[in-house]
This record gives sequence, C-alpha cells and structure tokens, in this order.
Amino acid sequence: MKVAASEALNIAIDAQKNGRISDAEQIYLDILLNFPSHPDALHNLGVLVLNEGDKQKARNYFSRSIAANPKVKQFWLSYLNLLIDSDNLEKAKQVFSQAEYIGITNDPFVNIRRALGLSGNEMQPTSVTALDSGSLSTKEVAAKAKVHRDTLLRWLRNGSIPEPKRDHRGWRKFSYTELTAIIKFTQLGSSKTDVAIDSGPKQTTKWISL
Repeated sequence: MKVAASEALNIAIDAQKNGRISDAEQIYLDILLNFPSHPDALHNLGVLVLNEGDKQKARNYFSRSIAANPKVKQFWLSYLNLLIDSDNLEKAKQVFSQAEYIGITNDPFVNIRRALGLSGNEMQPTSVTALDSGSLSTKEVAAKAKVHRDTLLRWLRNGSIPEPKRDHRGWRKFSYTELTAIIKFTQLGSSKTDVAIDSGPKQTTKWISL
C-alpha cells in the first residue's frame, strides 16, 4: 500500500504515542529508506531509540535531523539535552554555539516583553507555582488561545514559540505560564510572524510503501 510520507509520519507518531513502539520504529525506518534526510522521521526515531536507552543511535539521528532542517528548535533541544545528560559538555557547548550562531536560541517572546515594557518577573513566585502545577495538551492550548491546532504546530515547528516539555510518551505538555505567553503572542505577535515565515519552495507529494 502506498501512502504519502506525511501520512506515514502521522501514522508513526500515533503508534509511538499509543505505545506501539515497534510499529512506529518500522514506519520511521521505511520513511528514511525512501527519504534518508526526512527531518521529522529522523528526530522522532531519535526520541524513540533514546527512550529505549540507545544514546549513540539517538545522537546520530538528532544530529542528522538538524543537518536536514536546522530551523526547528526542538531538534536542537533534543540533541543538546542528550549531550548534557551524557556529560558531554564540550560537545554540547559546540552545538549550542552553532545554534546560537544561526539564531535558533533567540527567545521569540523577548521582543513582545520589550514592547509591553515587561521584565518577565511581574508574576509572583506563588502564582507561578500555582499556574505550573498542571499541564495542557496541544489541543487544549490551541483551544484556549483560540487558534487552530495546525497553526500552533506550525509556530512550534518554525520556532516562533518555544517547545514545551514532553512526557515519557513524547507528548507536548504546556504549563499555564506557557499558555499565558502564547495567548499574548497570538494577540501581539502572530500577525507579524505569519508574514515572516518562509514556506520555502513547493514540494511534490512524496510516497512510500507500507
């Protein structure tokens, strides 16, 4: 059966989220067999093998995902966290310098805070603790921010908003503080961001056999 690579990726992500690890791994490998530089498949496979304890393979996949698409902040974060957890601080510093050089470490909310005249410390610590005591899914954040889920995912992929932490299944978990910042971003920064995003050249549909 032939399916589009994007559809295969979604099937693999769903399998990974639902604990069908071997299915997810095989689909990612099938994608990479046809498209060796598919950045999302590389990164997600890196997350998968890292959860299985294979740091060396994960490091290879993360570095390849960055080479394939260095504009995605999460790729850099995954790689850097792995290097730090492995006590490879010298390599982590080198990688961070590369990320800093291309501007991927820039906080997208800095300009918004500056425009509002905020220092970032306005919220009392007790309030922060209360807000951060829970977590929200991508769908919940999109609903509360009144944006389409695909729009929120596009901002995450392009680094317009920071990636939240992920749970052991790889699902994004937003804090209420992050939700508040995203709502401010939608009100003040999203229109500029949408214009600035470069969608790149149009691509033809890619197919793989499953």
